[in-house]
Amino acid sequence: MNHSRANMISFKMMSFVHEFLYGLFRDPNKALNAAGLKPGQNVLEVGCGPGFFTIPAARIVGAAGDILSLDVNPVAVDHVRQKIAAAGIMNAKAMVANAARTNLPDLSIDLTFLFGLAHPIGDMDKMWIELHRILKQEGTLSIEGRLRPLPELFQFVLRKGRISQFRKVG
Repeated sequence: MNHSRANMISFKMMSFVHEFLYGLFRDPNKALNAAGLKPGQNVLEVGCGPGFFTIPAARIVGAAGDILSLDVNPVAVDHVRQKIAAAGIMNAKAMVANAARTNLPDLSIDLTFLFGLAHPIGDMDKMWIELHRILKQEGTLSIEGRLRPLPELFQFVLRKGRISQFRKVG
């Protein structure tokens, strides 16, 4: 994996915010419940960073569900893999991938969440198209903050605090 100086610096800054500051002020379970996570779901976490939400998400979906955490930064993915192993979590894995090209099967994901993505990398329209492709027909896309998916692909359903839920269209 590419553990370049830029990836290391980016990860250290992201980790400070997500693991230290978030840990002081945020309850990951509250955000994940607002996103709609439930036992037995197959869930995709886009932009997992240092994995603040990964372990709590794996616990919510339980043994009958799975969490796949994506990030473009290989340093972040290695860190999340270590956290998963240290926690003894068997239903979560992390991989280096761009959300615009996941290589996941069509209609394979129940819920996708994007939390803490202040500055997404890459072509956002391609990412929304890819997330639409992999979500099941009644799939949910949950977003924290101001990002908004393409309205022809996702319809707004509800907002709980900073989390907005969208349903797949078509």
